[in-house]
Amino acid sequence: MKTIRLIKIFCIMSLTLLSLSLYSSPEGYPKSYSPEELLQKMLSGECLSNYKAVKWYGTPGDIHEFNGLLGENGILYSFIDTTFIVQRGSDTMYYTVFRTAPMIINEDGDFVNSNNCHVCGVNIGYISYTIENDSIYIFKFKRSFATHGSFGEKSYDLSMVNLGDGYELLKVDDIYEGMGTTSFITRFYLDGELKLSMISAENNRGSRDNNQNGYYEFTSDFSYDNNDRSIIIKQSGYRIDERRGRKKPIFKIHKTTIDNYSF
Repeated sequence: MKTIRLIKIFCIMSLTLLSLSLYSSPEGYPKSYSPEELLQKMLSGECLSNYKAVKWYGTPGDIHEFNGLLGENGILYSFIDTTFIVQRGSDTMYYTVFRTAPMIINEDGDFVNSNNCHVCGVNIGYISYTIENDSIYIFKFKRSFATHGSFGEKSYDLSMVNLGDGYELLKVDDIYEGMGTTSFITRFYLDGELKLSMISAENNRGSRDNNQNGYYEFTSDFSYDNNDRSIIIKQSGYRIDERRGRKKPIFKIHKTTIDNYSF
């Protein structure tokens, strides 16, 4: 009987400790941390001030995910792109966006991505957090949710669209040039999930003059409606008819609604 009682007491104490650990306050980081220092903690890495990078060691799975050279020392490097500040009701959310790549020092002594082909980009991740009582509290952390860029470098622009009620979209505008055509690809991400992907601007100026038959160009303007969390896209431009050489206008309007459950 005494043994059974001890077992019961042990079980109750274990459940109590588990409950306390589940409902205890999350660990905070000092408010004084810079984005680089915060990223260093999240990646268990080392800040390299000379490269403005966080150096960290990846597993074989990490090296595969980030297109590193398996069999090397398994080192990856992450760089802060920017931090966005978004108002969510009475709370202030911070989004720090960073990129990661396997870096090397080339024959010219430059610190470059080991993957430098035309379609090789960098992996993009983010940390979202709040600051309360002089502490940073992590909301979400994704080391990699997309690949953008060209020739192993950053070639994209970032912006944040706040549609309200927690619908904060990261907008990535990426340029790609090839075969005489210049394209701008725009993608919108919600919490690291792709919600919209499109070619927002394009022209074939590299193969034809803008007054030659077969030439075309268009651009897109974006506007946003917070009432139904939608994106309104207006595309305009022109193309020159192959046979007659006449300029024909291009104009389209499309509206897409963003939600948490479907693309």
